[in-house]
Amino acid sequence: MLMLELFFIGICLFINALLAGSEAAFIAVSKSSLKALIRQGNEKAKLLLEMRENPERTLSVMQIGISFVGAFAAAIGGAGAGEKIAPWLVHHFGLKETSAELLSILLVVLPLTFASVVLGELVPKTLALRRSLSFSFVAAPWINFASRILYPTVILLEWTTKQIIALFPKKHTAPEDQEISSLDLENLISPLNKQYMVNLVKIEKTSVAEIMVKWDSVVSVNIADPIENVAITVISSGHTRLPILKDEEVIGILNSKEFFAFQKSGNSNWPSLARPIVAMQESVPILTALRILQEKHTHMGIIYLGTAKKGIVTMEAIFEEIIGDIYDEDDDGAIQKILSSRRHFK
Repeated sequence: MLMLELFFIGICLFINALLAGSEAAFIAVSKSSLKALIRQGNEKAKLLLEMRENPERTLSVMQIGISFVGAFAAAIGGAGAGEKIAPWLVHHFGLKETSAELLSILLVVLPLTFASVVLGELVPKTLALRRSLSFSFVAAPWINFASRILYPTVILLEWTTKQIIALFPKKHTAPEDQEISSLDLENLISPLNKQYMVNLVKIEKTSVAEIMVKWDSVVSVNIADPIENVAITVISSGHTRLPILKDEEVIGILNSKEFFAFQKSGNSNWPSLARPIVAMQESVPILTALRILQEKHTHMGIIYLGTAKKGIVTMEAIFEEIIGDIYDEDDDGAIQKILSSRRHFK
């Protein structure tokens, strides 16, 4: 008989855990996340949104279930205490019947309350909050079914709740469809977008020195070079922008597209194409460098340590830190292969 009572109490705790978890998950899911899922064609989100639109009814069903199983478990535990534990205390410890009954109830109620709070409330609610959408999708059909079975009682509780709530002043808050919680973000943002966000956080503390092309590897042109030599350098480099040097000092940036258009028109004074340089120290954070390049409307910055040239940084390099490698048409060295074959046939 004792094992049967413990079995029923365990069943009650299990049902209580499901209802408590469903309640926490239901409250955690916002309408904005559900509407987003509906736009993506998620059918389960439609039912959950309907229930979310009328929270009084849904919460009434859950509270009826929680109250019922709690009362049932308490009744079983109380009956067992009165029938088995109290006589045992009287017989073995010589307690008075009244004292034995009180102590027997405490011996049952305290462990039952502890188990109910931990296993029936805290654990399921914590787990449900971690996976609010998944938990809600599983629970929604059952809660909806129960609301139909308990319709008269649910309607009464819903009406009473709304009447009492109406007595309190309304709090003006931002529309819920403009709000989104961290739990919603976790469920709505794809793994790739999450990685982008992580990368953005990382580069806030990363300096351009960590992503720059060191000056030893930079291809540049000299202001004294004839236009034919510059054309060869530009083509062989495969780069869109090259620093222009004068006595080892960077005086400008050459855009290859502008250069070839200029050359085709028959002009030879190519230094006139030099664009202003954007100089920055190597300690500058990447995001700051990005803002500087945006403000100056340029794609390349010259990196210095004091007055010494250290390298260059480009918009492409910064973007790659955020979204990953960007394939360049010349990454396979096609231009070098073409130039090499031409020299071979000559």
